[in-house]
Amino acid sequence: MRNDYGYIDIHAHILPEVDDGAKSIDETRAMLRMAYDQGVRTIIATPHADSDSDKDTSYLLHQLTLVREEAFKIDNNFQIYLGNEIYYENGCLTKLKQGKIFTMAESRYVLVEFHPQESYNIMYEGMRNFILEGYIPIIAHIERYGCLRKKENRIQELIELGCYMQVNAKSLSGGLFDFESAYLRKLVVKGLVHIIATDCHNNTFRPPVIEECVKKLLKCVDEEKIKCLLFDNPKKILEDQYI
Repeated sequence: MRNDYGYIDIHAHILPEVDDGAKSIDETRAMLRMAYDQGVRTIIATPHADSDSDKDTSYLLHQLTLVREEAFKIDNNFQIYLGNEIYYENGCLTKLKQGKIFTMAESRYVLVEFHPQESYNIMYEGMRNFILEGYIPIIAHIERYGCLRKKENRIQELIELGCYMQVNAKSLSGGLFDFESAYLRKLVVKGLVHIIATDCHNNTFRPPVIEECVKKLLKCVDEEKIKCLLFDNPKKILEDQYI
């Protein structure tokens, strides 16, 4: 597939020495190179924000500066922005309103994850609370949640509430007998996925790899749909526009 626009990866643990992502600037450098070689030209760094996080906003901004410098060494147009992957728990919305947690690239969008076994009622109510405060929630890696598995009506209900759905590229990359991956590709076909991102953590077993996902998706959707998931919709996040 021709990629003249450059993918936008909105979910990446690429800041060094922050969470369970890149452990050093050297690893970050390798991840940036790998992402660039995969066709990525813009990344929103999304370090975890939860009760165990011990890095304040000033530290994250400092690390962002380091990563931007490394990205510019690869290409002056390689852009890095900052957000957080917000773990949904008591007090997370308060911290967000206080500026202790970052929105996505200073937009109204927020990337939110839940415990894999969180109940649907809590997920729905939590997303409703974010929306009532003026935020636009993106639910991270929807494939992980038991309450949404094989329940397309619930995914649709969350979309109608005002949420957007993100799936990890690796989860869509399985082969013929990977039934979970095949199911997720059906969600893409049905329009129940808005964004594909890497959720990369390192350059080995959780790398910033996209092209294999694109190859698999081209068997069931057209190039325009893939561009929408990897560029058009993410670009609207950067521009703070509704998807």
